[in-house]
Amino acid sequence: MMKVLMAGTALMLAALPGAAAAQDGEKLDCVVTSVPGDTKASIGDAMAGGGDDASREALFKQLASVTDACVTRHGIAAEQKGPYFDYSLARISRDWLANDIAKLDLSPAIVDKALDFGPTGANPDLSTDMTEEQIMKIVQAYVESGVDIDKVDGAVWEKVGAYAAATSIYWNKRKLLAP
Repeated sequence: MMKVLMAGTALMLAALPGAAAAQDGEKLDCVVTSVPGDTKASIGDAMAGGGDDASREALFKQLASVTDACVTRHGIAAEQKGPYFDYSLARISRDWLANDIAKLDLSPAIVDKALDFGPTGANPDLSTDMTEEQIMKIVQAYVESGVDIDKVDGAVWEKVGAYAAATSIYWNKRKLLAP
């Protein structure tokens, strides 16, 4: 009987981090799963330079409303609201931009590797501007992967840059939201 109780206690304790991680996943996914697909596409397009100021403002207000609901639902602290909004905006933009540049035969994973983005990466802060060195790392990584960069349109490079900026914000804000 004692072995059964000890095993049950061990299983319960082992499940606790998993339950917390699941709740964290729900918190991080809340805005993304609550925003309709067409709105996500509009946000992604806006972050890549599409639309006008008025339409972007309307999108950000809509996203803020969804974010507020998720903040309330998941009990996110007031000081985390800004990073949570930024994380959600960056995540939606990043996902859309990754799909968009992949359709143009450019792998977003090349940018991730070139700039060391990821859960254990350096995740450089690109919230203001990319350095010439960072731009060259991306270009060189694409060259090494076989991309003829002379055939890549300037608008596509802008999307690659927007993807890098969104990915930087995504990872850095996610780090701030970790328990």
